[in-house]
Amino acid sequence: MQEIDQLLSDHNLTHQKSAISAVFKYSIKLNKIKTDETDIPLGSSKIGGSPDLPAGWEFPCYEDDYLTFMLQVNLSEAKPYDQDNLLPESGILYLFYEALEQPWGFDEDEGCFKVLYYDGDFGELERKKSPSSRTEFVAFPAFQLSFETIATLPESPENLDFADDEEEANYFDFRQELVQPEDDDGNVMAAHYMLGAPMNIQNEVFEELFEDGNNPVLLFQIDSDEELADVMWGDSGMLYFCMEKEDLMEKRFDGVRFTLQCF
Repeated sequence: MQEIDQLLSDHNLTHQKSAISAVFKYSIKLNKIKTDETDIPLGSSKIGGSPDLPAGWEFPCYEDDYLTFMLQVNLSEAKPYDQDNLLPESGILYLFYEALEQPWGFDEDEGCFKVLYYDGDFGELERKKSPSSRTEFVAFPAFQLSFETIATLPESPENLDFADDEEEANYFDFRQELVQPEDDDGNVMAAHYMLGAPMNIQNEVFEELFEDGNNPVLLFQIDSDEELADVMWGDSGMLYFCMEKEDLMEKRFDGVRFTLQCF
């Protein structure tokens, strides 16, 4: 977990520790590990590279080309970090997106992403390269993934009162540094994670995607990331893939909804 006490002190929020802790949402951070893809075992969690698909499965298409493979998560590897017990115990989740055109997720963009779930024999898996003939965003560099539990925070939590505008600004700075800390070289680290509270850039993500507000869950948040072929979503934006909790419990991943937000 992050050094929360130190961050609270740095942002003059120590007196709000109890109130802030009460609105924490627990997420699973996706940490990239630079690894030659040939050294990543079939079925292991990774971002970029080529997916390990079951025999007979094909790359999903969008319009006149193929979607870009984004990541796969081996749920048995991620599950120990699922504090709220939302994810399936086993299987693989795959995420694909039209990374070249970068559709926003409007109604007319239907099919611009795909979430697939496989819970069968890993002996049936095959590493499959994209059949796309284009040259851009066919595949990102491969990184193996490790996981950790992190605390995330809503943008405007209920029952959290601020003494003045300065304290509210301190909260926003604290939240930003909590989720997107800087590395040793002063570069902001990409906020790739599952579950918890999304880092809204424009509108409140859950309200944008779920007007009825039926227990939405953040399945994936994918940040702009220089290490992924210098990819940027719009203007330093984020991709958000969300679904209703009931659909997640029933493993109905065709119910995932998507939006892109940027500055």
